[in-house]
Amino acid sequence: MKTKFSGILTLFLAFMVQLSFAQQKSVSGTVTDDTGMPLPGVNIIIKGTSSGTQSDFDGNYSLNATQGDVLEFTYIGFQTQQVTVGAANTYNVSMKAGNELDEIVVTGYSSIDKTKYAGSISTVKAEALESVPIPSFDQVLQGQAAGLQVSAGSGQPGSSARVRIRGNGSINGDNNPLYIVDGIQIGAADFSALNSNDFDRVDVLKDASATALYGSRGANGVIVVTTKKGSFSQATTFNYKSSIGFSEISEPRFDMMNSSQLLNFQRTINRGVGAGLTDAQIAELAQVNTDWSEQFFRTGVINTQELSMSGGNENTRFFSSAQYLDQEGLIKRSGLQRFTLRNNLEHRPNEKTQIGLNTQLAFTKQSRIDSEGSVTLQNPFAAAYLGSPYHPVYDENGDFATGGGRVGPNALEHLLRSDNDRLRTKIVASGFAKREIFDNVTAGINLGVDYEQTNIVRFTDPNTEYGRTTTPGNAGRYNEANSYNANFTSTTNIGYANTFNEKHDFSIDGYIEYFKNHFRSSSFTGYGINELLVGYPGGITAGTPDNELIPTVGGSDYEEGLFSYFAIADYGYDDRFGIGASIRRDASSLFADSNKWATFWSVAGRWNISEEAFMQDVSFVDNLKFKASYGTSGNKNAITAFQYATGYGQVSYAGQPGFAPTNIGNPDLRWEVSKQLNTGFDFDLFDYRLSGSVEYYNNLTTDLFVNYNLSATSGTTAIQSNNGEMRNAGVDLSLNYNLLRGEGRDEVNINLSFNGNYNKNEIVDLGQVNEFELGTSIIREGLPLGTHYIVGWAGVNPANGQPLYTDKDGNVTNVYSEDNSRADFGSFNPEYTGGFGGDISYKGFTLSTLFTFQAEYYRFNNQTFFQENPNFAQYNLSTKMLDMWQQPGDVTEVQSYLYNREFTSKDIEDASFLRWRNVTLSYNFSDDVVDALKYFKGIRVYGMAQNLATWTKFTGFDPEDDNNIAQYEYPTPTTITFGVDLKF
Repeated sequence: MKTKFSGILTLFLAFMVQLSFAQQKSVSGTVTDDTGMPLPGVNIIIKGTSSGTQSDFDGNYSLNATQGDVLEFTYIGFQTQQVTVGAANTYNVSMKAGNELDEIVVTGYSSIDKTKYAGSISTVKAEALESVPIPSFDQVLQGQAAGLQVSAGSGQPGSSARVRIRGNGSINGDNNPLYIVDGIQIGAADFSALNSNDFDRVDVLKDASATALYGSRGANGVIVVTTKKGSFSQATTFNYKSSIGFSEISEPRFDMMNSSQLLNFQRTINRGVGAGLTDAQIAELAQVNTDWSEQFFRTGVINTQELSMSGGNENTRFFSSAQYLDQEGLIKRSGLQRFTLRNNLEHRPNEKTQIGLNTQLAFTKQSRIDSEGSVTLQNPFAAAYLGSPYHPVYDENGDFATGGGRVGPNALEHLLRSDNDRLRTKIVASGFAKREIFDNVTAGINLGVDYEQTNIVRFTDPNTEYGRTTTPGNAGRYNEANSYNANFTSTTNIGYANTFNEKHDFSIDGYIEYFKNHFRSSSFTGYGINELLVGYPGGITAGTPDNELIPTVGGSDYEEGLFSYFAIADYGYDDRFGIGASIRRDASSLFADSNKWATFWSVAGRWNISEEAFMQDVSFVDNLKFKASYGTSGNKNAITAFQYATGYGQVSYAGQPGFAPTNIGNPDLRWEVSKQLNTGFDFDLFDYRLSGSVEYYNNLTTDLFVNYNLSATSGTTAIQSNNGEMRNAGVDLSLNYNLLRGEGRDEVNINLSFNGNYNKNEIVDLGQVNEFELGTSIIREGLPLGTHYIVGWAGVNPANGQPLYTDKDGNVTNVYSEDNSRADFGSFNPEYTGGFGGDISYKGFTLSTLFTFQAEYYRFNNQTFFQENPNFAQYNLSTKMLDMWQQPGDVTEVQSYLYNREFTSKDIEDASFLRWRNVTLSYNFSDDVVDALKYFKGIRVYGMAQNLATWTKFTGFDPEDDNNIAQYEYPTPTTITFGVDLKF
């Protein structure tokens, strides 16, 4: 019976295959632009299928199709053209320029014609990413997309930025977006190991119809990176890029005292070295006047060399690149070295099959400073300003003039004679296969891995001041930490797509996905370093009970899994209306069995108004689309591993080791869920001169993780529970205007752009309570996240120099009490963000620029608390202290040294800023010049400046940061870069 069934099935399949081939024929033609010039690389797809090809260098194409099939021709910057296959075998197509809305948007699981997409996606193209001298790609995105807030957390080479999409969605959980590169999830810190010149496009997914596809990972938005792929039927092209740049620290917005000023001030308040000194003694000591910023800071050099090649034949395309980057930081010793290799290969053995492999290999060495972003004296940025100017750099023997209280020499010696290196080896690889198994039915699989091996080595030289005071042993230390982190992703899908009666477009796709994370780490710290083996683990002295040099060890082992299945469906009618929906089920190992599964969904609709008959006579409207969506997505990263269970750890009681609970678990913990509404318009006007979008969104996050108070008899005071709600509502606006549209190289072309976001954050519900303090902020119903909570500053009493404060009701008082803290001083999360700029080109020259801004944004400047505080007169102080109150009638903001300096709203500053982020002047040599040189196909030279100027009221290093308190962070440098791009 089984044999008969198999035979019948074989005959049936053979008949179907013969019937299919009998209906197909070869169709060919030439694709040109509206001037008759051939267009290479045009995508020709049989509508409703994945079958297709690309035009070759001469614009020619050929593929098999069936009579009645609709051929869809797409090319960036040109309107989509459709041709129905009839009896003829040749179809020549002329593409018309101009329609921006015919671009493709990428969701990570699919690519969709933007005119037929109802979700909210902003696209950043390769031109905005290439050749920018910032190793971490996420910082390059600043000011490029509406609703995308990027704040450089550090100018340390290789550091990642703080990225938010439409505000913060969680109080205690992770607020970072999900990052996807060629279908593989990676972390924000991974971008310093990737070459952004390899990226073809970046799509920022902002609403539920886009992010619900990622279920429990999509609540904070998704950033999808697509790398370059090369082109079919195109000769191999080589590109060599070379650049060199120079970085300088920006001028500080404060002045520090010189030696004479500091010593005289110390004498005035009778503290520090200057206390009790005569004028002559001060004059003698002031002969040494060290500017410590000159000792710590330097001009950093950035060197980048890159070679790439791309091309392909009728069936295969490829892109390969190799890059070397060497960036010196602003501080001596800090820097980043990076080597990257990429190879992307795609092969189409026939019109129904696609297979490919994308690989990225990288090695980075990041040399870091110690204690960055903290007011500790090992932090070079703190020591550069708090170091006393009357201390010399070197003593009479030429050694560092170190010793007790000598901040500058101690920190400089440690910086130059100790080390803190982070070495990473990274592999990101994904393989994919896609096959049209039946007419209109396609199946595919994508397998990927993101693997990273990290080695951190830190040591303190025993012959330095810090080494001599290291405990135990007073002879330095050596620390090493090793870890590996591996993410595996498997995605399998099957989909159906078809067009009925040339008006009804329908598609449905089903997916099964599995994600697994493995992480393991180990570390040790040893003491009593042999001065002949500094920087090596062999220099550690073996620990014994007698010498007490017992090494400390640590480590962790962690696994996490996520299993998902989901479906996406879309229906469009006559290019006028469309509706799409998705549903996803996720199961995460982070939750107890009772809450392991969750369902996320979305629905979206569009109305292409410009396709309606009543719009045909409205000549200034080229495209107008209304769109709306609603749905849910989750945030599984709101909790840590095993938080649903009670944890135990090692303790010591009465000298005996044992185990005791470290936290009480909550098995009822479930997903934080974001309910997202989005609506808006996309438009092209005035012959595609003005294009853009305006969108309104309202995102409500429910089941937020907040503390639930317990009776102390339980052994702890609180556990995490799902009791909070928070809302982000606002508007995204994007505008692009082609002011002058030149038709060629010798005509002027001017483009202007603007994107902005207004976001109103509000904490709606906290469950058991209506407020609680979190650091220097208060979490209170009705207020935005990050609201500062502090005692108000009311100035200085001119009669006696006493500091004045405000009470709970805003009344002036001379009594400082934390009970009078108020929430009237803004939030460190800005309400307004965005960027604007433009470019002008003429006769091969192109001048482009970009400005970025953040407004309604307030930060604590903790630097002023130390620099404007007589209690720290043993360190250098700001010249503002020279205006300190000294006698009745003095009107000043600096209180008398007789009163304690408190942390108040005086230290909160308006950190709103406008930054001139980038300006680039480039020249592309004409074809005549390039042809005369024979060996090249294109030559471009350029000069670029980053972070030229910042307009702000903030007096710290840099208003742009990733936290609420400025504490001597590594500032963003001003960088000038010169480069050449050669194509051959």
